[in-house]
Amino acid sequence: MDSAEPKFLLIDEDDQVLGVCLDAEGIFIEPSESDEELTVEILGCLLAPRLRDYLAGSKRYRQRNPLDSLSLRMLDEAAEPLVDFCVGEIIEWRPSRLDPERVDIVALWGFDSPSAGARDVWERWRSARPDQAAQWAVYGPEGRREWLTIVGRSRFRRADGVDRPAGRVYHLDGTHVTDETSFYLAIGEAINGPGGYFGWNLDALDDCMYGRFGARTPFTLIWSDSHVARKALRGVWEETDDAPPLFDLIQTIFAEHDVSVVLR
Repeated sequence: MDSAEPKFLLIDEDDQVLGVCLDAEGIFIEPSESDEELTVEILGCLLAPRLRDYLAGSKRYRQRNPLDSLSLRMLDEAAEPLVDFCVGEIIEWRPSRLDPERVDIVALWGFDSPSAGARDVWERWRSARPDQAAQWAVYGPEGRREWLTIVGRSRFRRADGVDRPAGRVYHLDGTHVTDETSFYLAIGEAINGPGGYFGWNLDALDDCMYGRFGARTPFTLIWSDSHVARKALRGVWEETDDAPPLFDLIQTIFAEHDVSVVLR
């Protein structure tokens, strides 16, 4: 299927491409208390035969040949996959306003869509993957959380399931670790380089220690400027008087997996 600089792919449950699409509107949503169903308009879709037959078929045909578990795959400017979003039922379609040879599709949208306030973070990733550490540091708390969302949902976040040998030394730059989100961004980059993933909460951090996320334990982690995180993560993890600070819980997880942490 030919395409001119697509921004999205519409794919099925088997990861087969149903449509190569030029753009989409309604990806980013504003917070709302309304119960109204959200929709996304997928623009300029060049259809694969399965989707073309589905849209051209009768209501009975579509019922007998449903399109379940659809995803909208966002591409970066190099046309590489970035993130997949779940797409609900296709509710409308018409000749595209971008190209009459293509189709515009309206589908239900919602639970995993990014917020409008984080649009610049997503556009930053679409324009170019991170090539330097701590490029997330310029953002505030909301932007950093969205950066971590992209890192966690990236199709390549697991370093292809290949671990570096045990015994390696990794360096965590703690300069910008001013909250929990910042820690996961920093440890992900320490292990897997700019934009790297190594957990998004304590349970995920623990899971990463078992392998297939870029590093095999035991290893050594040299944590520079650790005093920043020690101060920022001094709050308790749970709302109980005897719960340890988050900084201490992180050290406990490292110790349980034979990770030697050198605090500097």
